[in-house]
Amino acid sequence: MCEMLALSSNQPLDMKQTLTWARLLEELGVASYGWGMAWVDETGLHRYRSVLGLKYDQQALDVLGQVVTRRAFIHLRRPSLMSSQSHLNAQPYSDPNRTVAFAHNGFLSRHREYRSQFANQVKGTSDSEIGYLYWLAQLSLDKPFAESLVATHKALDGNANFMALAAHGTLAVYAGNQENPCYTFRIGAIHLSATSLHSMDDYLFDALFPQATDINTIPYGTAVEMP
Repeated sequence: MCEMLALSSNQPLDMKQTLTWARLLEELGVASYGWGMAWVDETGLHRYRSVLGLKYDQQALDVLGQVVTRRAFIHLRRPSLMSSQSHLNAQPYSDPNRTVAFAHNGFLSRHREYRSQFANQVKGTSDSEIGYLYWLAQLSLDKPFAESLVATHKALDGNANFMALAAHGTLAVYAGNQENPCYTFRIGAIHLSATSLHSMDDYLFDALFPQATDINTIPYGTAVEMP
């Protein structure tokens, strides 16, 4: 039941506005059980994670309000299994060298079949981490960034929206959750992608992004790279 938001711009993003959008996405959805963000700047890829919901994370604005970035995504968590609430299961995931970051919305129904394959790497208990590790394995085989997200869902099955960011700036979104479609749209010069609040109507845009233009639904089973 998570929600996600990705942003891309040729100009530095207003992080205060970005976090305001994220808080509203969290409040209108049911994702207030932890949150995180990945972004890139001239020094590389960075990540912030909290086991608190964004609306409860009083330090977030102080820590992140001054961030300067042109590519970022935010994950707002509502775990499939409430017992999995833990910092080890907080998203986004990232590798030790901070080359990529990854987040998932949905439930990967075959994650248990692959858990033993990643026994030396897995740290938490969530299905999403297995998706992340499988995706890393696809990248290690030189599969293209966005295509590897498609391959991950095909292997692990279930419902899956993914967002992934590379240190060099590539930002990709995959739509594979029929209960929570993904959209791309624009607000001025900012390109955005967001999940739909688990609402099969236009409520996301009526309530949260009324100024959006160029609205498109990402077709199921498709990965797109943000411009």
